[in-house]
Amino acid sequence: MTTAAQPANTKALAPNTGSTVPGKNDWAVLPITKGKAKYSFPAEWGDGALHHKISKEKLASVAEQVALLYTSQPAALQTAVRAFWALCWELAGQPVTAAVRDATPKVSAHRLLWNLPINLSLGPKSPATDPGQAFDPDTVPDPQAPGKRVLDGVSAKLRLLEERWDRASDGNAGLGDFRTPALWNDLTALLREAHQEADEAGREGRLLYPPKTEQWLYDGTSHLRKGLTEFLSAAAGEQRFRRARSNAPSIAAHKDSAAVAATAQATTTYKGKSVTLTVTVTGGAVHHVGERHTFTFFDFSGRLRPITTLWPETPTFAALTALAGRLAPHLARICLAHLVNLESADAEDWPYDDIELAQQPAGEHCVYFVAGIEGIVGTEATEDDPAAVAVDVEIKTFAPNDHSGPGLLKPDLVAIGTALKARPQ
Repeated sequence: MTTAAQPANTKALAPNTGSTVPGKNDWAVLPITKGKAKYSFPAEWGDGALHHKISKEKLASVAEQVALLYTSQPAALQTAVRAFWALCWELAGQPVTAAVRDATPKVSAHRLLWNLPINLSLGPKSPATDPGQAFDPDTVPDPQAPGKRVLDGVSAKLRLLEERWDRASDGNAGLGDFRTPALWNDLTALLREAHQEADEAGREGRLLYPPKTEQWLYDGTSHLRKGLTEFLSAAAGEQRFRRARSNAPSIAAHKDSAAVAATAQATTTYKGKSVTLTVTVTGGAVHHVGERHTFTFFDFSGRLRPITTLWPETPTFAALTALAGRLAPHLARICLAHLVNLESADAEDWPYDDIELAQQPAGEHCVYFVAGIEGIVGTEATEDDPAAVAVDVEIKTFAPNDHSGPGLLKPDLVAIGTALKARPQ
């Protein structure tokens, strides 16, 4: 690997205590903002934008622990945390560390981690496939499987780093297990391996890594990052629809059905109270998923989104219901984790806002889903039973993300609908 000439970085300064945290909307230091201007972008990108592979929210939790443990004991833990911090300082580059040193609050662990060039991807603004707080990787075509995609080398290592952090966050009965030198040694090793995979030659002395334009699509209206989704052409998609819809049964009888098709629970202890979250999927929701996210039952008369992803093997309503049953325990767990991360004063104060999340690992699948909170009921503690909270959640839709199902752009889906109407089964 050819290493581009970079300004020599100074010895890492100790992070501040983290008691004052920069705003997430004002995260970028000036060298990063100026670094974006060093590249030219496709015309439809405009000035372009910076996208975090590991989200700012996840990095904030890492930064909080770095600030907390930097002077901790035992010595082995302190050494491991400082080694991770020193590597972050090194990989940030001297312009970034100088800006982090002088910004308010000074030497913020949050600001340094948010501005690591290796974790930033250049792309268009406001892509339709923005995964929110979920991992947002760079991907490349899979040389072993035409049409498929895989994580690039940097993203593969950063995903492992995030997964390692998630395991630590889930440890100690959900309170987090961050005081082990092994955790920080693992993070340091994975971050170093990510750097070894990076395109240093392509930087040519610039602060940011070059944009990967191949992984972005534009349909004339919306920008989309391909991720791990297999995008079908109109011709290939039409073939898939015709095969799936041959002698397909009707699911009309299930429209608006309130019958429970799947249910599952997740539990935790939050602020001293036992919390049980119950997820329900109705027959009507399964019907909706069939009409919006399957080859067999897709309704071309509905409103089309910039990208539509489709469950590949759902030839009957029973098969789609079985899929809902397999996903339900994972959706319950994800919903409960999302609510806990809101850090309200009490579970009974959790908002009734819909939960809408994308790129969520759910067993063998990766999903996008929308869930509505139908009720939050608390009970007071008694001599025999502790205080408890019951949360009822209804799943409104669930769609495949990444490897779990192929995708079609809106113009291609329109063309397929026209072709199927002109020449029915």
